[in-house]
Amino acid sequence: MKNLKYLILVITLVFGCEDETLPEQFQDATWVSNIRPGNAYVVNQGQSVSFRDLSQGALSHEFIIEEGNKYLYPGFGENDSLPLFVNDKLGTVSTDKDAHVLFLNPGINEVKLRNTFKDSVTYQGAVPIPAFQENGVWVIENVWTVDVFGPLKPAFKVLDKDDNEVVNISGDEEISIEDKDTWPVIQVEAGDALTYIDLTSEDRPTGRAWVNPIGKPASSNDSINAVGYFSLGRFNAGNITSIREGDEFPGERVKKLIPLVIEVIPSSQPFIYNEAGGIKQNNDDSITIGVTGEIEPFVGAEDSFTVRVVNTAASFDEEIPVLSATINPSDATKIDLVLSQPVYNTDEITVAYAGNVIESVDTRVLQGFGPIDVQINFGANILTNPKWGFETAATTGNITRKAGLDGYWAGGANDPNEYFFRNTEKFVSGSASLRYSNPNGIDRNITLQGYSLSSPNGIPAGSYLMSYQVYLEVGNTMKGFSTSRSPFGVFSWDLETLPRGEWVEVNRVVTTGSDIPSGQQINLSVTSGDNSGVTGEQIMYWDDLSLILLEERP
Repeated sequence: MKNLKYLILVITLVFGCEDETLPEQFQDATWVSNIRPGNAYVVNQGQSVSFRDLSQGALSHEFIIEEGNKYLYPGFGENDSLPLFVNDKLGTVSTDKDAHVLFLNPGINEVKLRNTFKDSVTYQGAVPIPAFQENGVWVIENVWTVDVFGPLKPAFKVLDKDDNEVVNISGDEEISIEDKDTWPVIQVEAGDALTYIDLTSEDRPTGRAWVNPIGKPASSNDSINAVGYFSLGRFNAGNITSIREGDEFPGERVKKLIPLVIEVIPSSQPFIYNEAGGIKQNNDDSITIGVTGEIEPFVGAEDSFTVRVVNTAASFDEEIPVLSATINPSDATKIDLVLSQPVYNTDEITVAYAGNVIESVDTRVLQGFGPIDVQINFGANILTNPKWGFETAATTGNITRKAGLDGYWAGGANDPNEYFFRNTEKFVSGSASLRYSNPNGIDRNITLQGYSLSSPNGIPAGSYLMSYQVYLEVGNTMKGFSTSRSPFGVFSWDLETLPRGEWVEVNRVVTTGSDIPSGQQINLSVTSGDNSGVTGEQIMYWDDLSLILLEERP
């Protein structure tokens, strides 16, 4: 019987240093490698990988690398400069048993080991490698793929408020603070913004970090970063750090200065209430007002604010004195008001300002405004189980009749078309919502029962703001849906006047004169009675059922 011969190969890969980790001898037909079959090995440009061939009885042997990469002499250490060890006597082929390869080509690189034998051989590894016959000898080849990451090269541009380009810096441009006197200078009125856009593409960044120390925000990770300026003076724009990180990438962070000087000058615009931000009530009942510039520190402005509170149910209509008016500690373009009396989420609150007391840092006087409605902070949803946001998927039982939701039941009416079903494509929060779809208009009545609305401790008697977030697809002509829950009763929810193609909140006040015991359910129904004459495909979504206790003003 002809003797079978096997190629014995050991490949060990080493970063930075060599022989100390390579085996002196090998006595088994085993393949040892950090590069698993089918996977690319990842290194940074300028790093090396060492290979050793321990095949026995080969007629010839060679390593083959790609043009641009280099073989190294042995003997280098972890902290040595690898270019000093380049073997200029070798091109792309080496017949040495050890190959120390310096990778200089960004992108995918290959290293090939090619051995020839007199007789047929097979490498018996996790992936066997058989020999093939060529020119009267048997050849075994193995190719390792090395993905070489080049250096990150931050690139970006800056636009002014009118989207005109101010600077455009390529990845190859080197920026030095020593050249600051040659940087362009842009005048920015207080309150205006510049837009910073990350253009980095080399070499495969995963993110970035902007630092704009005198702007708002002072830092950001967004690829497009709008930065407002409020403090007068002359400042450097900041810097960008390009980032590459992750399990599949060699990590790197490269910082580059933004070669731009910003001169912030007084604004020509009036200093006024900022309508875009509104006036908001906070969790602690304080009120925050946004304005169109950074505020100069002030005292004694309390009497310049008029806060009127109206609660019709409680026959209350009074002005509540302002206890303190201060600059918001985290945003100097906002004013915080603390009131001298408590307010309730059933109150209607307005704020007015008389003017002539508060100034901006660029010496503009805040103009009077109001009265303006305050956005009421209603408080927390008492329904804390994620199933009321349709988050919890059913995993057992009849999934169709459960509408794909744990804690719900639609029954046989949901067969076979899954009219109601959990959806993960559209949602307001979390990762799911409830979808209703019917290709034939509203041709059947279907109810989705939600179990244990009041678990675990029941729901106390009182009035509640009940709401859903709903989304009606463009073309939806549904007129309404209904909910039922004793003792709240049955309610029809109007859909005819709602916009299509966007999420909107629908809400109503519901009242129970007695506590709702633990374990009660709520039903959501789509019926032909609420949708007479509706034809054609109908698709809509619900998310985030909410019950918020309404506070009675004493």
